[in-house]
Amino acid sequence: MKTCYIIGGGSYDGFFDKKEKGDLIIAADRGYKLIEKENIEVDYIIGDFDSSTKPDLSRVISLNPIKDYTDTVAAIEFARKKGYTNIIIYGGLGGRESHTLANIRSMYHYKKEGLTIKLKSQKKEVFIVDSKFSYEYKDKDFYVSIFSLCDKTRLSLKGLFYELEDYKLKIEDALGVSNETNKENFQISVEEGAVVVIFEDKSC
Repeated sequence: MKTCYIIGGGSYDGFFDKKEKGDLIIAADRGYKLIEKENIEVDYIIGDFDSSTKPDLSRVISLNPIKDYTDTVAAIEFARKKGYTNIIIYGGLGGRESHTLANIRSMYHYKKEGLTIKLKSQKKEVFIVDSKFSYEYKDKDFYVSIFSLCDKTRLSLKGLFYELEDYKLKIEDALGVSNETNKENFQISVEEGAVVVIFEDKSC
């Protein structure tokens, strides 16, 4: 499946994927300054450039700074119009917490519209699960936190240190924080509602 990579303007600690044929890389506003140091070619640069200098390049798409959506959302919409439904966002975590929360809300919105979006950094991954998710254990344990995005989510957890069976997780519940992998494959099964899942390296 072809992937669109979006480089946001949050905390950025490197690009950890390999661009394959058909993949797309979009820098959202000051994300261009973050990735250009790695000599990675960017296909498009999208933003209002209210917090950075506009690059002098033909592939720049300028936005009006007076708008009701973020530069990252503009990049997601651009990717969707190009036919991409699998999107990985670097630089979407850290920095301004308001933007991190906005990115998580945007992931949920687009999940309901058929897009799969992941926020990624060297030591963290954040994504939405609204059905079944399976993970094949490799060689390193990490934290797995799970929070409901709905008034009530019904889910089961198998293979994690703390397991659940047909549990009703409320949006205000903090029960799902800091679960752990258990040196085996695990599954998150959501029967009703949706959750945000956070993988964190144990060194965080």
